[in-house]
Amino acid sequence: MRTGFLFALILFTGTLHAQKSPHHIVWEISAKDTAVHSAIFRQINNVLTASPDTRIEVVFHGNAIHVLTADSSLHIDKVRREMGRGVEFAVCNNSMRRLKVDPSRLINGVTVVPVAILELVKKQEQGWSY
Repeated sequence: MRTGFLFALILFTGTLHAQKSPHHIVWEISAKDTAVHSAIFRQINNVLTASPDTRIEVVFHGNAIHVLTADSSLHIDKVRREMGRGVEFAVCNNSMRRLKVDPSRLINGVTVVPVAILELVKKQEQGWSY
């Protein structure tokens, strides 16, 4: 009898913990392909529709960094909309230097990280899923 109660208590506590802990997802985008860019915004919307408290960060590097430039992004409205929903967007400083993109060109609210891959590793070490 005690075993059943203890099991139920553990199950209930685990369920409560799972409900209180939002998911943490980090994605990376390096492709120049606009279809890939559109897909990430669909995925963000799908996740936030199913689980609105999910924390999301998308790290852009390589030729994908232009998605986050205010003067050339085809997705500026989507970036701003998702920022309003709490999505964080980061851009690799190494890619910006290599492609000669000045930080002043970035959409307001975009975070510059030193190295994209290191940002992904840090997030995973903090328990984020990739």
